[in-house]
Amino acid sequence: MKKVTVFSASGRPGRAQVRQLLSSGYDVRAVSRDPSKLDKFDSLEIVSADYNDPDSVVEACSGSDIVFYTTPSFEESHKGLDFAATVGNAARKAGVSKLIFNTCCWGTDEEVGEVGYDGSRLIINTLAQTGIPLVTFQPVLFMDNLLTSWARTDILENDLYTYPHNPNLEASWICLDDVAKFMIAAIGRDDLNGKRIVLGGPEIFTPQRVADLLSGHFGKPIKYEMLDLNLFSERLFNIFYADQEGADLEAFSFYMTNFYKFNNESEHKPFKVDMESVLKLIPVKLTTFSEWIKKQDWNEKINTTAG
Repeated sequence: MKKVTVFSASGRPGRAQVRQLLSSGYDVRAVSRDPSKLDKFDSLEIVSADYNDPDSVVEACSGSDIVFYTTPSFEESHKGLDFAATVGNAARKAGVSKLIFNTCCWGTDEEVGEVGYDGSRLIINTLAQTGIPLVTFQPVLFMDNLLTSWARTDILENDLYTYPHNPNLEASWICLDDVAKFMIAAIGRDDLNGKRIVLGGPEIFTPQRVADLLSGHFGKPIKYEMLDLNLFSERLFNIFYADQEGADLEAFSFYMTNFYKFNNESEHKPFKVDMESVLKLIPVKLTTFSEWIKKQDWNEKINTTAG
C-alpha cells in the first residue's frame, strides 16, 4: 500500500484529498496544525510540520511514496515561493517518488500580467527546480466556495447568490473531491510527470445558471447579484486578516479587485475550461453542479476559508 503525505490536510482542499485517498485504499499521513478538523477520519496518521523548519518537513515526507501539496492560503501566500522550495527539496531528500501539486487556480506557462496567476507560475517553476518529479493540477473555480460564509450566508438568509462574476462570465466549476480524484489518478502515471493540467468541471455556464440550480434545490427563487469587488474584498479580508496585526485592507482590496477584473475581462477566459482532452488523458467521472448541491449539508457549521 502506497503512503501519501498530504500537506495542509486540515484545509478544505486537503480534507477532500484525505477523504478520497482513504476511500481509494491509500495509507495517509496528514500534515496539519489543527488536527481537530480531521476528527471525522479513521486510520489516519496526523503529524505536524513547520514550513519555516525544513527538517520538520523532511520528517513529514520520510517514508512516503507520494506527496500532495496545496498552495498556501491567503494569510501565508507571501511565503509561497519559500514554502514550495522547502517542500520540493524535502520530498526529494526523503526519497519521495513524486509530488502532486494543487495550485487552487488557473494558470498558463506564460506571464499574463496578473500578480496571482503569474505568482502561481513561479511557484510551479520553483517546485520543478528542486528536481522532484512533479505533476501540477490547476483547478479554476470550486463549487465548494459556495459553502463559505462570503457566499452561503446570502444564499440561505437573503435568497441571493452573490459573487464577483460578470453576469455573462462563463465558468467551469469543479468540486474539491473531483480535484482530489485527478491527483490520485496521477499517482501511478509517470507519463504525467512534468505536466501542468488546467481543471474545470463537466459544465460551462454563467452565474444565472448557478442561481437557477440553487433555486431548484432550495425550492424558492434565488436571485443572482454581481457582488461589488470592494465588498467582496472586505468580506475575504475579515475572514483571513481581521485579527492579524498590520493587515492592510487597502492593499488586499487592490489585489483582489485586479484579480477579479482579470477573470471577468481577460481574453484568456481563466474560468472557462474545455475538459474533453483532459478527460481523454485522465478519465475521471466528474460531478455535476446539481449533483454536488444535493450532497451538501447546507446547515453544517464549517470553516469559512476558501475551498
